[in-house]
Amino acid sequence: MKYGITLAGIPGAELKGEYAKKAQDEGFNSAWSDDNPGSDGSIHMTSMVKSAPDIRVGSGILRAFLRNPVTIASAFMTMNAMSNTNTILGFGTGTKRQNLYQYGIEINKPISQLRSVIGIVRNFWDCAHDGSLFSWDDEFYKIKGIKAVKAQHIQNPNNKQTKEFNIPIWVAAVNEKMQQFAGEVADGLCGHPVFGADYIRDVVQPNIDIGRKNGDINTPFELASWATTVVHKDKDEARRLAGQTIANYLSTKSYQGILQYYGIGDRYEDIRQACLVDRDMDRASALIGTEVIDRIAITGPIDEVAEELKKRYEGIVDHVVVASAGITDFNDRIETIDSIISCKIAR
Repeated sequence: MKYGITLAGIPGAELKGEYAKKAQDEGFNSAWSDDNPGSDGSIHMTSMVKSAPDIRVGSGILRAFLRNPVTIASAFMTMNAMSNTNTILGFGTGTKRQNLYQYGIEINKPISQLRSVIGIVRNFWDCAHDGSLFSWDDEFYKIKGIKAVKAQHIQNPNNKQTKEFNIPIWVAAVNEKMQQFAGEVADGLCGHPVFGADYIRDVVQPNIDIGRKNGDINTPFELASWATTVVHKDKDEARRLAGQTIANYLSTKSYQGILQYYGIGDRYEDIRQACLVDRDMDRASALIGTEVIDRIAITGPIDEVAEELKKRYEGIVDHVVVASAGITDFNDRIETIDSIISCKIAR
């Protein structure tokens, strides 16, 4: 099992680069950036790749509809050329509310449009690799004739291909249809921080399998989980912080199926009120409850957390990405990231 870490809790591109280097030096396979209003994922990733060229740097996740697909493809070609390994393009659609209210974009067919985005990106990369003309025409995008810079020109000024050009595309998928879509078209899954190992086993993996069968795909698929994690000597405090993050995600209307799986579907309106109206994250955490927090998150002192990460996810996922939790104070998240990177778990 591979280990990665998301650096969403680290503020600023420069500091993210420093932490990516720390993770690289401690043997982690991957380091991940966020992409949010005021925090551009591709800029952060550039800093991370520059500082840590020997670790896989990924977007966890890049919002698929905020940028033109050719711009995305070009950015990842450029970043990949800076790396000694391969970057990972992790796509997410965002929720309908996020796209509309945060960015003023109305997306009515997210799966169909994401299929188009992924098709454009992959086809553009192929054209850039062999020097052919790129074009695309469907209901979402009409692109007529781009002559891309050949990939080897980006990688090496002497026009020598220094490595195989292979950027995997992963998809974030919360609901059943999106999970099946990920299995059908993607190279991997960015598992959501509210997925416990049991949910991945019982719900996510079967949906991925359906998608793989539908797509008739035999190539490798990397199933990854973003493991909600809090390192703290006080177990109850660690649970409280983890519960804040879990509740914040599960206040999303379209995520109610996860609440139902964990047996607390009837608490949705109360969780939503606490998170989105009252902004009482401690009450929201309490509504999630200790039992559910313990099924989703890994919390406690570092020795306990490191042991549980291995125990819980071995045989369930190919790649566990540690996701620090907590809403009210970034220092809590940084403490977890520091502890995880330095505990030798990836060695």
